[in-house]
Amino acid sequence: MAKKFETTAILDLVYPIVEKALDANYSKWKHCMSEFIQKRSSMLFDIAPFDRIYYNDIDRDTLFTSLGINRKDIRAGMKETYYWNMSPFKPASAKDETTIVVMCIVRYFMKKKNQKDLDLAMIYQAFTGKYYPSIHYGFFKLAAPSKYRHIMEYVVNHMLSQKFDLKSKGSVIGAIKSINETWLKTYTKNMTSYTDEDITYMIQQLHNRIKSFMKNIANMYYEAYKNKDFITYDKDSLPEEGDGSVYHLATNDSLKLNSYVENTMTLINTTRVDVKVCKDASDGNVSAEEIRNIMEAIFGDKEQLPRVKEFIELVIASFLASSTVKDVNSVQFVQFCIKPKPNTKDPTVLRAKDLIDEFLDDVSIAYRKRKHRNATKQSYHRAFNYYFCAIIIKANR
Repeated sequence: MAKKFETTAILDLVYPIVEKALDANYSKWKHCMSEFIQKRSSMLFDIAPFDRIYYNDIDRDTLFTSLGINRKDIRAGMKETYYWNMSPFKPASAKDETTIVVMCIVRYFMKKKNQKDLDLAMIYQAFTGKYYPSIHYGFFKLAAPSKYRHIMEYVVNHMLSQKFDLKSKGSVIGAIKSINETWLKTYTKNMTSYTDEDITYMIQQLHNRIKSFMKNIANMYYEAYKNKDFITYDKDSLPEEGDGSVYHLATNDSLKLNSYVENTMTLINTTRVDVKVCKDASDGNVSAEEIRNIMEAIFGDKEQLPRVKEFIELVIASFLASSTVKDVNSVQFVQFCIKPKPNTKDPTVLRAKDLIDEFLDDVSIAYRKRKHRNATKQSYHRAFNYYFCAIIIKANR
């Protein structure tokens, strides 16, 4: 029975194909790697895992074409492994041609002691579909960081210590490079002996290490998202608008914030769109009917409700932090909501503006067509702010 797991099909049948291909097509492979990195450079060198960083069939085909390898030949060799007919089998990615080929590429440059290309091969490996992209998707199904950058930025700036690779290395690619280095150093002997069991074990271990990295970041991200740490500001601690630092509201204000938000969400979830408020919010650029359609589309989509709640939290928290009047049932709150803030650097206000744009882009064709006109865009934003202002007041009387 033990001999069953001692197959070396990948070493004997697959690796020679990859080795020969790299000997013949090194420059094409290098060009493929360069394009892959360049297309994703802004995401790879970002300070945090905001994006999933997709790896698709085109990327796979480009790799195989650059090497001059037929996937059928790789699969034929893989079918001789001890695990091919096992179902289910973990890691499932051990049955994926791309995963195996890239693992062979890593071994090729390790054997040649070519550190530069070895690093490049390992970075590419980490961002193929079975590693980083699928792991990122698994941890960030709710509240994707690409839509909530401010929360992830808060995590990096205020929750991560230097012991985290993301913090100490300063970028996603830097963190992954560090993970790669530790992984290879730990499993150098397995990379040398290269039995089929070695390969499946190394695949699983790399997956686990990237998964652990992502899990730690995701846990803090959702902690900040849940506790609303990223939106609490203390006016007395801000020397200038746009200082950019994050502070906590006083306890009483935090309690008020939670109460105001919950009351507003309850009203939204239990009543219809207020037609009278839509009429009051309208002007020559945006009709009451258009405002009503926008609000019905937003409130009628359950997937939009987390963003609706976030918008309400941002508006109220920003008001509580900037005003001596701590009551949404006040003239000051109305003035705060509808007053234009064109040059603000306040992160709460900027995020609220971004959310308005996202909402309007999602549900209003008229807005998408006309938003290039500044006066029209301002009218839509003013109407949006007015409607929410009125609903917040109505919910908290």
